[in-house]
Amino acid sequence: MNLHPALLQFLGSLAAILALAGLAWWLKLGAAPRLTDEAAARRAAEEAESGFDPVAVTLDREGRGALLRDRAGRILLLRAHGSHFAGRILPPHTRVTQDAGTLEIDPGERFYGRVSLAVEDAPGWAQRIERLEA
Repeated sequence: MNLHPALLQFLGSLAAILALAGLAWWLKLGAAPRLTDEAAARRAAEEAESGFDPVAVTLDREGRGALLRDRAGRILLLRAHGSHFAGRILPPHTRVTQDAGTLEIDPGERFYGRVSLAVEDAPGWAQRIERLEA
């Protein structure tokens, strides 16, 4: 059997692509990170802001992020970023809106962006964020 070189090259490329896709699947690369419980949120907060000791935690219903408050009243916002979580201490000028249990939080940082979280006690967390301006 004599195969045309272009067909042979195509089949070799296809095999390489499938092998790389299989390797990525086996290594679980590309999966969106999820916060499964409060302990996971606390670990992610510590990674984002060393020494941040939360006294209150609320998780997004789908695990895409969290809000954590410390004793000093600072609020740390966690959001998925690639395969891990990025966190920011919310500044006083943070804008927040709520709609049916969902908070839309805009810390005003261009590179961090707006975050939408579906959390328990959304009105309470919105008030805490608004009080950061005081």
